[in-house]
Amino acid sequence: TDNKEFSIVIGNFYSFESAKFLKNKLEKESVSFSNKIYINKKNEKSYTLIAGPYNAINSLKNDYIILSDRGFEDLEVNLK
Repeated sequence: TDNKEFSIVIGNFYSFESAKFLKNKLEKESVSFSNKIYINKKNEKSYTLIAGPYNAINSLKNDYIILSDRGFEDLEVNLK
């Protein structure tokens, strides 16, 4: 069986502090995101906030809907 992992790109930030602020806010507001959101540092001025990894489409879909309902647009789903 092929174990595929998916992730949701929540947003890109120019500062680590901004990404961390949103990460903490999402984790506090929804138990669904506990220990599931991380910050990927691309360089000194580029950080990506990502939820995942997901092995099951249903859990990915549920979190995607939660984010969408909170007004996040242009969410991107990536396959690893």
